[in-house]
Amino acid sequence: MEKTLVIIKPDAVNRGLTGEIIKRFEQKGLAIVAIKMKHLNEEELNEHYA
Repeated sequence: MEKTLVIIKPDAVNRGLTGEIIKRFEQKGLAIVAIKMKHLNEEELNEHYA
């Protein structure tokens, strides 16, 4: 089974598009097996984008 990390940009979250984005994945036949919402701190952002 393949796994993919999806990061929804803050502006999309602020605009209330999270549900629509998830719905589109499901409509394409992809299974959502876990969801985690997290506010990243500066250190985590630097690590991710390094």
